Amino acid sequence: MPPIPEKKPDPAPKSEVSPLQTYRGDIEQVVQEGKGVSVVSIAAAEAERRGKHPLISKTPEEIKAILKSWSMVAAGVALVLVAAGALTVVFLRQTATLSIAEKPPAPFIFVDEVVPVMVKTGQGERGNIMSNLQTARRSVKMPIGLIEWLYLTKQPEQEGAAPVQAGITELLQTIAPQIPPELMRTVEPIYLVGIHSFEENQPFLLLQVDSYETAYAGMLAWERTLQKDLLPFFGRNPSPKMQGAAPPASTTPQLLQTAFVDKVVENRDTRAYLNDAGDVLLLWTVLGRNIILITTNEYTLREVISRLNTAPVIPIPGK
Repeated sequence: MPPIPEKKPDPAPKSEVSPLQTYRGDIEQVVQEGKGVSVVSIAAAEAERRGKHPLISKTPEEIKAILKSWSMVAAGVALVLVAAGALTVVFLRQTATLSIAEKPPAPFIFVDEVVPVMVKTGQGERGNIMSNLQTARRSVKMPIGLIEWLYLTKQPEQEGAAPVQAGITELLQTIAPQIPPELMRTVEPIYLVGIHSFEENQPFLLLQVDSYETAYAGMLAWERTLQKDLLPFFGRNPSPKMQGAAPPASTTPQLLQTAFVDKVVENRDTRAYLNDAGDVLLLWTVLGRNIILITTNEYTLREVISRLNTAPVIPIPGK
């Protein structure tokens, strides 16, 4: 029986889809065929071809999309810069005055702002103190009716320590060397120098005393030099009165030989220094029995009284 011939497997069907021709395949074929070229020469030829046929430029729509993307990035950067600038302003404002943690509690009344003012007490320093106070007064920029506390500070004795509040006794003795000794004996350490935002920024001084009778007598004695001692910080230039304006409120007969007169202001008995038109240039009064107020106008007196009727920030001893 003749042997059965071995059946050979059918050859693999030829794919109808031609293989993908790639740049890499072309290079390999050229190298294999040995046409006298190298990879370096091929790369050089390709670079020359790209130089002769530059890439197709962007379409107008693509350019608009790119510009839009860059504009959004620029807007984001600008927003970040604005936010950084705002934070810088806030930081500088806090360091220019006092930081929140460093603000001391206000005595007597609540205040709307606290600004430290560096002073140096002692003989020959009166002019510097008044200059610093005047600068601080002119720098107040607040809505009408608000109050700024000028927190008077001095350099501490220990180097490197934080500034401390200037004592009222040494302060008064520096700016008013003729102040009556009996008044100085009754003045206590707590005090407040403030600016009331009204007209040209009105200054005021609140003092705490331990004896009503002694303090009142001392203030009467101080009237002889009070107005001069507090200038120029306590200076006032009221607006001229209009024609036909009502005459100033009546005052009681002058009993003391000083420039001050008795005057009822805001239902309070005060001692006032007036100009020829009857405007108050300086006044002082005792609020309660242990607080002396010195200011330049009746409107500041009204505001201080209003704030005294609210709860103080810190308790006042003896009240």
